[in-house]
Amino acid sequence: MRENHVRILCSVLKVDMVYEASDGTLTPFFDNVAESPLMQSENLRRLMREGTLNQSGPFLRHNAQDCYYAGLRAEEGLLFMGPMAHQRLSATVRRQMYRACGIESECIGTLPVFTLPEIRNMVLLTNTVLENASLENEELLQLNRIINRDEQQLRREQTNFNMRENEADDDEGYRHSYREEQLVLQAVREGRAEDAIRISENMDRDSGRLAHIDIQHRRYVAIIGITLCSRAAIDAGVSPASAYRISGYYINKCDEAVDPAHMLHYRNRAIEELAGRVAEKLNKPRGSGYVERCRDYIQKHYREKIYLEDISEALGLSPTYLSRLFKKETGICIQDAINEERVFRAANLLLYSELSLTEIAQYVGFPNQSYMGKVFKKIRNMTPMTYRDRFKNQEAGI
Repeated sequence: MRENHVRILCSVLKVDMVYEASDGTLTPFFDNVAESPLMQSENLRRLMREGTLNQSGPFLRHNAQDCYYAGLRAEEGLLFMGPMAHQRLSATVRRQMYRACGIESECIGTLPVFTLPEIRNMVLLTNTVLENASLENEELLQLNRIINRDEQQLRREQTNFNMRENEADDDEGYRHSYREEQLVLQAVREGRAEDAIRISENMDRDSGRLAHIDIQHRRYVAIIGITLCSRAAIDAGVSPASAYRISGYYINKCDEAVDPAHMLHYRNRAIEELAGRVAEKLNKPRGSGYVERCRDYIQKHYREKIYLEDISEALGLSPTYLSRLFKKETGICIQDAINEERVFRAANLLLYSELSLTEIAQYVGFPNQSYMGKVFKKIRNMTPMTYRDRFKNQEAGI
């Protein structure tokens, strides 16, 4: 077996790999052996061994915590990989999973999260290194029954679906929905929040069915509406980071909601915020493209230490030229723009969170609470605590 190649793969892919020789000898290709399920659990290795030997290609095992393990043939033995998490696991779930493997540590580290295509490609790459053999992308998933590709079954179901839709004679409804959908997106691109919401609500009754169960249909309508409107906002110049944060928050709220009224309410709030961001862009005097890109950089990195050299390198300009251009077009220096962004974020946290001033200062990128207070007072004409005391009760409706 090409041990050096496997060691490099283990390091690059960030996945534990263990070689089991035919005599049962184990060779790990990583350091933290004490917290490795593959090293500490004989039962897990037995399941992996049986699965790998019982089929012709790489074996994938999917556990209850949505983690994958892989087993591959390697010369006189077997190579095991994992765990490869498919979703972010809480500390409690990680401890439960590791205890089932005989690992009692209370300080189990986080696991990197991989999509299913990434896991598939990692296993295929390792198999190619070991065997000089390749599988098609879907072949690995079908071999392990992770997906079952039955073209005839898919065609039958699609034909039945089309027949039901034809019987409903809903072609005009789809055309109607498409036309109004375009009007919604155009309203968002122009920053007209009220029009976008009104047209969306008019569409809600006539939109094509997306699920047999009504609540699921409403959830899909809301999520798709938010997604499309976020793309329209980006088209109109809203930074992708801002649009994705807004859409991500409200999509999660729709997913958690248990009644259609809340789902559509969250959809409308998302449209209102996205179109509002567009309106701000349209009403703000536009600088050059470089200045706008500089502002986008600040919005994306405000929590980090931001250096003029980093921004200028990202924009392909010299620091001196960027600094002069920004001051000329905005009337303020770049550091002032950074402080304004951080104060804006801090003000939201003061109103809508219970974080302490120290925690807020750290979160938004200020070096300490004292410096945040000085900058906040300069921009908002009051201290952070005065701002919280004065406006938080108003936001709560008290």
